Amino acid sequence: MSCPQCQRVDWVQNVPAVMSDGTHGGYSTGTYAGVGIAPGGLFPVAGTSTHEYSHSSALARSLAWQPILPSASRLFAVGVGLGLFVLLLYVLCIDSLRIYPPSGSPGQVMVYLIGLFMVPVGLSVPVVAILIAAVKRSNRSGKVQAGRNRARGVWSHAYYCHRCGVAYWPYPTEPGVPHRVPLAPAQFRWHVWNTGGYAKL
Repeated sequence: MSCPQCQRVDWVQNVPAVMSDGTHGGYSTGTYAGVGIAPGGLFPVAGTSTHEYSHSSALARSLAWQPILPSASRLFAVGVGLGLFVLLLYVLCIDSLRIYPPSGSPGQVMVYLIGLFMVPVGLSVPVVAILIAAVKRSNRSGKVQAGRNRARGVWSHAYYCHRCGVAYWPYPTEPGVPHRVPLAPAQFRWHVWNTGGYAKL
């Protein structure tokens, strides 16, 4: 269990313990006051809110066994909501063509159609971009979910030397993972994430 760099054990700690020591969380409560508007006029409003927080030290973040990935659900919700709005605009444009068919020369009809569909087509671009970003984020999360148990297994057998600032595995764990080799936290994290199959996300 001794550090491969300094050969001592007095400042050596299991990586999960380092992570636990460097991560703190809790709840905070706040009181808020304001003014509400009702049919009868203005009225005072008071309320409270509870906020959950979590803080990780730089060392704990550098030894993490999986990346922190934002959820794709909000992006999907925004993309679908905007998509429905754009779909409604297309329906209104097509309906207006049915009620008021364009007349005139082919050039005038073309200008009319371009003007009519400019807003829906312009709004379709960000909707598609948001949905593509949500799908990519979801795929990334899926890769992490698929390999996280294997990565955590390797991660949980590692040690960290606070004197030398290196992480290491005292004995072999997986093929391709070096043992008795001092690794900087970034190198250590790469080996763990590579074991999980998500080092290149």
